[in-house]
Amino acid sequence: MFFERLDRYLEIFSTTVMMVSMSLATLVAFINVVLRYGFNMSLSWAGEMTSYLFIWSALFGAAYGFKIGMHLGVTIVIQKLQPKIAKILLTFSLIIIVSYLIALIVWGYNFCVFNFELEQNSVDLNLPFWLIYSCVPVSMTIASYQVILKIIKTLKTPRDQFSYDMVMKEH
Repeated sequence: MFFERLDRYLEIFSTTVMMVSMSLATLVAFINVVLRYGFNMSLSWAGEMTSYLFIWSALFGAAYGFKIGMHLGVTIVIQKLQPKIAKILLTFSLIIIVSYLIALIVWGYNFCVFNFELEQNSVDLNLPFWLIYSCVPVSMTIASYQVILKIIKTLKTPRDQFSYDMVMKEH
């Protein structure tokens, strides 16, 4: 029950951040284009904000992609294998993926701490860099959680009943 609620909360959080970030980035870019070409003026901070919002959208979108099985595995290879071998190969693949994601969490966290200690802010928005870069450890933590759930589901599935689609597809 707890993990179902946590999973639902993380899904809502990831998709909300992804959609709001993408919508705001598109809106800011559009407004800036209209101002530039229609009124011969520009928002000095629009380019920086658009870049950061697109990055946030991409990273939280990637985290959600792990939940729905969007980026995991070369499915045609795994689907052609015997279920026992496919299960072993998928488990190994997921362990490599979660290891890489954990490395990104550690790197992202250390980078945020480094920027926090430097006390530097972005040029145009005057936002602390650690806040801007916090999307890396947060989104990669969510992605890692999703991959760990896939590993557990893979390991719990009996070998003779194993199917890539059953394990990887959320909906």
